[in-house]
Amino acid sequence: MRAPGRRSAAACAVALVLSACVTAPFEPGYAADARGRYREILCAVLESRNDGGQPSASCDETLISLNDERKAFGAPVDLSPSRGAVTVMYVPGLWSDCVGGADITTAGMKDYLARLGYHFQPVRVSGAASSAWNARRIRDAVLQIPDGGQTRHIVVVGHSKGVIDTLEALIRYPQVRERVTAVISLAGAVGGSPLADPPPAELLQVSSLIPGVECQEGDRGAIASLSRGTRQRWLSRHPLPLELNYYSVVARPEPWRVSLALRVPYELLGGIGRNDGNLLVGDQVIPGSTLLAYVNADHWAVGIDLGASPYQAVRAAADRNDFPRAQMLEAALRFVEEDLRLALDGEPGPDRLPAL
Repeated sequence: MRAPGRRSAAACAVALVLSACVTAPFEPGYAADARGRYREILCAVLESRNDGGQPSASCDETLISLNDERKAFGAPVDLSPSRGAVTVMYVPGLWSDCVGGADITTAGMKDYLARLGYHFQPVRVSGAASSAWNARRIRDAVLQIPDGGQTRHIVVVGHSKGVIDTLEALIRYPQVRERVTAVISLAGAVGGSPLADPPPAELLQVSSLIPGVECQEGDRGAIASLSRGTRQRWLSRHPLPLELNYYSVVARPEPWRVSLALRVPYELLGGIGRNDGNLLVGDQVIPGSTLLAYVNADHWAVGIDLGASPYQAVRAAADRNDFPRAQMLEAALRFVEEDLRLALDGEPGPDRLPAL
């Protein structure tokens, strides 16, 4: 294990590098507000799924309530095992294979969702590679799933950079968008991050001081892919395929929910607006998506179990990682199934709102 002094030096270096690079938030906007119905579903899930070693949490502790949240439908919530034949392809984000591997840090979600009828499959992307490099990995993973026609649906769940890797795959490879039904973003780096605006080599050099971050595979283009300029140019040039359905879960933690290693960037970004320790709130929304929730979790806790990492330093850095992410994802999947059934039946979905 590296000496604590090196970790402190790394944190100070990050603060110095980032302090001159924070820019205004990007607001892609959402097309539908479903927070009320999602809240109903998640509250029902949390009340009945308090097992399997998952953290105990109340609905009010898990979700951030804002004054503009629309009221729910008031419909009952079906918590029986899923009958939708859904394959959940999980695409992790930056450094995902460097802190223990996605198989380890998502094992809890996989086991939990399997009991509810969902087939959960992490995609082996590189945590240090560009979105273009990882898009090929996503394509290969999608095409390896047996084609069941209309009997099985693929829902891609992306965390952080995994969302922009997924969107890249949808644009680059028509065979991917032909197979995928929906995309769920968990704190997606859709509009990029101000923290990625320093020269990539400089930030990669600093990150190399952190124990556990020892990625080797890929083209080392991850930070460049997360630049806000890069992301916003990409979004302006690549309208997303309209035949898919998109959903956004936004991380918006209270200060006490922010892990140790994210507190410096959380404070830096706080000079602009609300953030999750890596991303501004407005940068996390897929354009034209259905907004499901603002959750009281930091950038890591919303999508990955760093408490399962084999690296003690990683576990210590993520000291606010206890969050009911498996139940949160169950509620998102149940919403998607319900939403698509409503759309197929021609019934009204969430109220349509103008873009933010």
